[in-house]
Amino acid sequence: MKVHSTDITIRGFHIDVFGHTNNARYLEFMEIARWEALGPIIASGFFSERNLGFVIVNININYRAASFINDGLEVQTTLKHIGNKSVVVYHCLKNKKTDQIICDADVTFVIMDLETRKSVPLVGSLRNVFETL
Repeated sequence: MKVHSTDITIRGFHIDVFGHTNNARYLEFMEIARWEALGPIIASGFFSERNLGFVIVNININYRAASFINDGLEVQTTLKHIGNKSVVVYHCLKNKKTDQIICDADVTFVIMDLETRKSVPLVGSLRNVFETL
């Protein structure tokens, strides 16, 4: 996956009692960016036709700086690693005005068979879907 960029504007409801963006909001911003980056594949029906879904299994996040109301953020999303059963996506959130990194994270997910509720190996066309991003 080449770098996919998603723009976010910090709104009042993103702010906590300390006047900066609540840490949990960054996870939401990353999720928005992942859905946008994977949108064409999801829209193609590839996963729904096979009764497959995405399940987050690990998030390693580094908070580096604060963001504030009306700040513009750029969420850069890249595919970092494809394993036997998991995929790691890297997110880097930057302040668009200063280019300062606000936070970054590795997000690991598996593909789950929605009927059996078990993760499936990333082989064949399923693996190819991620390799061609």
